[in-house]
Amino acid sequence: MIQLTSLLRMRAAHTGNAQRASQLRHLHLSDQPLMLLALKQTGPAARPLAVMLGTDPHRPQLLVAPPSGSTGPMLAALADTVTAYINACQRHREHLPATNNKPARWRYTDAPQILVPNPQTVQHLKDLGDVLRFRSVDDQAPGSRAVQCLGHWLTYLTDRADLPGSAALIPMTSFLGMHWISGQSPLEDEDLATLLAWIDPPRHAASGRDAALEAEDPATHRPAGPATDAPFDNDHLAPLFDAYARARRRALDQEQPRTLQELDRLLATYLQPTWDLMWQAYTLLQALPEAKSTARRWDHERTLFTDECTYLTQDGRPRPARDNAVAAAVRLARMEHAAVAFAAERTAEDPFVRAELRTTGKAFGGTVTTIDAEHTLRGPSGRTQWRPRLTVSTPDPVPMEPGQLLACHTYRSARYKICEVTPADGDTLVELEITAGMGTMDRPNHAVLPDAGAFLVFTIAPAPYRMPEFPAREQTPWTHGGPPADQPDHSNEGEGEEEQ
Repeated sequence: MIQLTSLLRMRAAHTGNAQRASQLRHLHLSDQPLMLLALKQTGPAARPLAVMLGTDPHRPQLLVAPPSGSTGPMLAALADTVTAYINACQRHREHLPATNNKPARWRYTDAPQILVPNPQTVQHLKDLGDVLRFRSVDDQAPGSRAVQCLGHWLTYLTDRADLPGSAALIPMTSFLGMHWISGQSPLEDEDLATLLAWIDPPRHAASGRDAALEAEDPATHRPAGPATDAPFDNDHLAPLFDAYARARRRALDQEQPRTLQELDRLLATYLQPTWDLMWQAYTLLQALPEAKSTARRWDHERTLFTDECTYLTQDGRPRPARDNAVAAAVRLARMEHAAVAFAAERTAEDPFVRAELRTTGKAFGGTVTTIDAEHTLRGPSGRTQWRPRLTVSTPDPVPMEPGQLLACHTYRSARYKICEVTPADGDTLVELEITAGMGTMDRPNHAVLPDAGAFLVFTIAPAPYRMPEFPAREQTPWTHGGPPADQPDHSNEGEGEEEQ
């Protein structure tokens, strides 16, 4: 959204309080999500410093990696916690009957949902998954196989986070920004503390703006991760890291545990405010009414989770570090389809989204003035087809051309074709013909006929989607991941022998 979002952002800046940008919650929220906060050390992107996670707001689990040395024990503990949460989603199954396209099958009744503070944490988990899933398994080392499995699941979850409408791994700032608009810049909205201050300021604050200014006080404000701020590194972390290094050099067995305990207390104090904010945001989002299409998307999420569990059991090989050309094209096509489908469902269900489309000329709203319920035409085969027509008077500009297919939020199964656009006194008259969803001459569906005087909003109908056909890897040139140019093609060997 552009124009309406800009207007709401200016209104929020003027009033000092965030503005609602949606009447519905468009992503599923689990009754027991796994909250996960992560901090990384300065240096290698995937080296973790600490993780706070859990499903109970009052009992978070803190895992801290030592300043130097192996992170194996910390990653093993993280793997145990995440794997236990994922395994809990596999306790119950449901049977799915056969359909025209699919045989009878089963799927899990639940799927994991991990909530993180911001998109930067998603990227950190993606980097961590890229490293861990390729680690060799040492059966003599406890937790080695669990850590590799953790890398597999992190890769799966972060891949799902790239798809619009997915609820497997959600950055909380993006989730909140989908439903509220603050008076600060989009870049500032990536800070959970200030964004939540705009949306849900404490009682003592005069406005969300005042609460945000208080929340970003450099003396008390701490980023939600995964990177820490420089003053915290210099004033707090560096002295403890130096003390730990001196204790290791001098082999002071009592000093090292004491330093690690101080580090645990320091990082717990650092992460606890963000932990509380995450649950505050969760409560706000859970109170929003859920859109109808959310349940269908969560069913799809459970199906994909079931398929991933099956893959991990039967095959289990790690995903490649880089997609080949065909796999990348398939992934891009799925992302584009997910974005279009999610946008269409939000448009059909949320008046805020439709209002934005009306400001950009991709939709118009108006009053039904006349209905010709008996209108018919002769089809290509010569048969008479029922094609009701209606005229809509709208004050909105209608830059669309005749022949454009439209959808209406009130009649989801119907499709409308613009027949004629006629400027009138102050308004525009748009003649529409119902082309889908109205049934046949023998069995007409009169439910798609609106009443005269009804106010309807028409949007551009999404084009029907069909997954493009992509070549196999062996059929792509070597420049795009196929066989080397100097390698002979033996793909057809043996065909003649079989025919004989």
